[in-house]
Amino acid sequence: MARILLLGSTGFVGRGVTHRALDAGHQIRVLVRDPMKAAAFKVRGAQVVVGDALNPNSVAQAAQGVDHIISMVAVRRNQPQSYLAVNVDGPRILGQAAIAAGVRSVVLVSAVGAKLDPHFKYFTSRWMGEQELAKTGVAGTILRFTFIIGEDGGIVHDFERTLVGPFAMIPGSGQSRMQPILREDAARCIIESVAKPELLGKIVELGGPEVVTFETMYDWFLQARRIKKAKFKMPTAVLTPVAIAMEAVQKDPRITPDEVRMSQIDNLAAGIDSVSVAFGWRPSAPAAWAPSHWSKRA
Repeated sequence: MARILLLGSTGFVGRGVTHRALDAGHQIRVLVRDPMKAAAFKVRGAQVVVGDALNPNSVAQAAQGVDHIISMVAVRRNQPQSYLAVNVDGPRILGQAAIAAGVRSVVLVSAVGAKLDPHFKYFTSRWMGEQELAKTGVAGTILRFTFIIGEDGGIVHDFERTLVGPFAMIPGSGQSRMQPILREDAARCIIESVAKPELLGKIVELGGPEVVTFETMYDWFLQARRIKKAKFKMPTAVLTPVAIAMEAVQKDPRITPDEVRMSQIDNLAAGIDSVSVAFGWRPSAPAAWAPSHWSKRA
């Protein structure tokens, strides 16, 4: 049993991680801006602290007396909060607070594809955040995940946005390769990593046990929801300027130019058995999971 501070506990990944940590019997503290969103955690025994994970003072105070900090704080779009403020400055604030509090280790949840590349703003911001964490000198583990899928949110939300009139829109060819991992399995990896000192100082890429195309995942969704719309593959040469225009005038566009570019590249971890190698167990197959879990709105 460990004392763990969770940042980003109310987000898509964070909810699964927090409940998994409580199931495992850890003493959990969550730092949240809205305590109402953490009510279910409090009922289960978590300590709820109100503050902002991007405020150095809030994180420093919340870090006092814990053994480990896990951060799942990130944004995939550059608005309303910016990549710089969240994906880059956030890990630096985390590392500095952990050092000051004498925390034993931190776990930063990142993304497969994180790299310095001006063509991919999100991936570049995640790479920069990893670098900022390392610069603080904290003992840390970086877990890069492929697409994490759950009953709600994440890529399901993206799929829902592609249903336009009589069409189900696929960006580009739909043939980029994906290695999706279930949210419950990702959460298990994240929690188990705090008890693995051999992972400190490492970047670990993790994904599910299947490699499928983007279109195959989309078909899972359409079939589970019994959606009969005609699939239409929109060429990126057409979709990109549309996405640029939507991003310029809409607060919450259906798709951004950066998302168009990311959808056209493979999203694969370092091996099909990446979880087995790092943690000694095999994650569930999304192909068998999707039909029942995506069958209706969460």
